[in-house]
Amino acid sequence: MKIIFLILVLVTYGCETKTKNRISKNSKIEKPVQKKIETEKRKFFVGDFDNDKINDTAYVNYKWNIETNEIECGKNNCDINIEFKKNIPKISFAQSLGIVVVKTEDVNNDNANEILVFSRTNEGWWNKISVWSYKNKTWKMIAETDAFISEDKDFENRIIKEKKKYYLIGEDKWNEVENGNLKKVKVNL
Repeated sequence: MKIIFLILVLVTYGCETKTKNRISKNSKIEKPVQKKIETEKRKFFVGDFDNDKINDTAYVNYKWNIETNEIECGKNNCDINIEFKKNIPKISFAQSLGIVVVKTEDVNNDNANEILVFSRTNEGWWNKISVWSYKNKTWKMIAETDAFISEDKDFENRIIKEKKKYYLIGEDKWNEVENGNLKKVKVNL
């Protein structure tokens, strides 16, 4: 008898009755919030890349979320393209949160035009720095390193020349030297 009573108590109190919420005539249905997105096109003057005696410009388009003041990413990616007018192909960067393009000289003596690209990663102030060469109507990345960029001056002096050779300068994010500074990395161009 005790077992039957115990089962009856479990069945009675174990079942939960749900009531439906009713919408009254005075209830307000909230519409989804529309994101305020603004497209910004940045220009970077990079010189004459296709040797037509007309200076070229690199364009980087960003979609900004006005409310968060951040780049708006599509379906789980933040791909950004560097585009050019005429027949110069674009350069694409996956998972980039911002791009800065700087003209540089011919650093590997291949008689081609080159640019220095800073691509901000999702790791705080870290950037990927890469050097790209434009030759035979194609882009080729010739070097890449990491760099900590927190101020405008941190974009400067990333390519140095020593004994007639060029080097791309970055930092080793896992190797700290004295006074909190990071160990410098020199990539041969």
